[in-house]
Amino acid sequence: MKHMEYNASQSSFYATTLGDAPGAFSESCFGFQKSELFELIWVKKGQGAFTVDLEKSLVSDNSLFCLFPGQISRLVAGPELVGYKIAFSREFLCAGSGLAYLPPALDYAGRAGQFEVLRLNMEMQTEVETIIEMIVWEYNNRQRLWAQMLHGLLKVLIAFFPSSFNADTPGQQFRTDYLVFNRFMNLLDGKFALQRQVAAYASDLAVSSNYLSEIIKRVSGYSASHHIQQRVLLEAKRKAVSTSKSMKEIALELGFDDPSTFSKFFKTMTQVNFSDFRNRWFNDPGSRLPVYRKKARLS
Repeated sequence: MKHMEYNASQSSFYATTLGDAPGAFSESCFGFQKSELFELIWVKKGQGAFTVDLEKSLVSDNSLFCLFPGQISRLVAGPELVGYKIAFSREFLCAGSGLAYLPPALDYAGRAGQFEVLRLNMEMQTEVETIIEMIVWEYNNRQRLWAQMLHGLLKVLIAFFPSSFNADTPGQQFRTDYLVFNRFMNLLDGKFALQRQVAAYASDLAVSSNYLSEIIKRVSGYSASHHIQQRVLLEAKRKAVSTSKSMKEIALELGFDDPSTFSKFFKTMTQVNFSDFRNRWFNDPGSRLPVYRKKARLS
């Protein structure tokens, strides 16, 4: 078997306190940040609000969050915030493990919503804190085999996350459907601005359009075309609040040759026009607060 190298470079893995996270103090259009990595965020102590892809969740002590690559987020918290961030790429998690795909908690069929949230009880808090502190120490001290150590500790930490996907569900058909669904969603992430037809994705996956549509509906409850439309809309919303680009620029980036067509699409899907949508977030009090108001510390 070919030897797989662990890569724990800054671009594929980092572990830090929240205030020290790369880009923690950078401001986007409305204070949102976008990560190209998976992010596990544990708020050990503190209160506030965490917004991910425009979905808000209250922050409280011992909250564990999971963000996915491409999601935009904004954390508005008080000065006593204490927490950690661990970010990693798909390649880092899967390297050397023989994993051909991500664990259920980090893949599409396992997502319970826009982002996972786990409230830790006292027993779980002690275990999670021990694991996270070990990860931060290994990352900062770079001892022998440190990348392998980080990889193992990361897998243990991920095991704490719940998943709506039951890996023990019997039946080869379900497992096959699950894999096809995830392959479709991964393709969609990379091609939504270029491909809008279900037939094009079916061709990429070497299956018929009807077969793909049936699988997507069985796994998710929604049609393949619905997922395509929602993915385009999600990216439009992300760009609206995380960049200062004009509607015309965003429309072109999303594959719309005519900005008016994009404007109609956006209003039909959201029941509000693009400018009003952007202004609503601009007028949100949280948009004018820094992402992290005070540097968090290990304690």
